[in-house]
Amino acid sequence: MSGGTLKKNLPGLLQASLNPWLVRIKDHPERLAFILHRVTGVIIILYLMAHVYVTNTPTRAGWEAWTQVMAQFGNNIWNKIGEWIIAGCVIFHGLNGIRLLLVEFFGIGVGRPVHPKPPYRPVSLYAGQRLMLLIVFGLAVIGWVWAGLIIFG
Repeated sequence: MSGGTLKKNLPGLLQASLNPWLVRIKDHPERLAFILHRVTGVIIILYLMAHVYVTNTPTRAGWEAWTQVMAQFGNNIWNKIGEWIIAGCVIFHGLNGIRLLLVEFFGIGVGRPVHPKPPYRPVSLYAGQRLMLLIVFGLAVIGWVWAGLIIFG
């Protein structure tokens, strides 16, 4: 592959593979699941880092500082909204992770291999995986509503 060909194809390559935000998700829930899985993973990691920092307060600054920090995080509505967002991230990320384990390690929902024919849509994105993905979305919404009832109730 010459340098000119790479330069000519680079915008399409970046749009198609390196920047999933530009890929249309209409009629492609698997792309939405891919993006949400990454975003929720980043949010969970950031939360865990903040959580470890805050719970380490007594060893860094003493129990008085711990008491002050916990008083700031009391029954504040913004704290409850944050907990609800984290709960939604954990629920979706966990359910989608289970779906990915079933698909990638056990081949559930992949279907039988066939010769590709135009319009070259992967067989794996039909019935089995699509149904599992819709079940994950449904269970995640139900779980998020349930977490909201617990947190705000």
